[in-house]
Amino acid sequence: MTKPVSQRRLARAFVELAASPVADPADPTGLLRALAEHGTELFDDCAAIVLYFPDGRGSAQVAGTDESLTDLARDAVAWDEGPGTEARRTGSPVPDTDLGGDRARRDWPRYVRRARELGYGRAAAVPLHVGADTPGALVLLGPGGTALPAELLELGQSLTDVVGWTLDRERRLAESRALADQLGQALTSRIVIEQAKGTLAASLSISVDEAFHLLRSHARSRRRRLTDVAQDVMDRRLRLSTEE
Repeated sequence: MTKPVSQRRLARAFVELAASPVADPADPTGLLRALAEHGTELFDDCAAIVLYFPDGRGSAQVAGTDESLTDLARDAVAWDEGPGTEARRTGSPVPDTDLGGDRARRDWPRYVRRARELGYGRAAAVPLHVGADTPGALVLLGPGGTALPAELLELGQSLTDVVGWTLDRERRLAESRALADQLGQALTSRIVIEQAKGTLAASLSISVDEAFHLLRSHARSRRRRLTDVAQDVMDRRLRLSTEE
């Protein structure tokens, strides 16, 4: 980052990240791409790549503005190397690292070789926190002439935190919707069963408890869901008797 970032550019980046739609928390492609694009734009001569594991395992989603770097990021996951993999694993930032130094060559040998071939000499990463989880990271790569400034990493973490908050919010909303659907289905099932109990009690001149036992006995003997048996009774597709 060779020059200060204007307040207008910063504000636009944060607003657009916060407003980015997430149709599915498991596939936030647009949001990840927006983070990579804003990172690359704001950091001038640095590149930004985003790694994200939707379920914490399996294949990584990678977003960036340079295909060669996204290929490097995918390979780094397979190698279990690089600053992004380390930040995700530890949940902590990986500070500015000289890719020609002993530490990088020792810990990330294949990553270093490829990154330097692409013209990058320094790397860092910040974790992507979603609630209590760390399913990803933002990787920053610089040309290597000078160290990546601390304020660049702070800005990168702030941008990444906005994405993490957005993903956490969408995940919680998805969980709430799923719970509401489950509760709605349970209520509907309960209503159907109560209606069937009343219908049987009236038609067979038995108590409501006896009607329920009749429904349950029929469902168990035929290995059917109680709700389905009750619905068949209400739709007059099934006639039960006390002799069952």
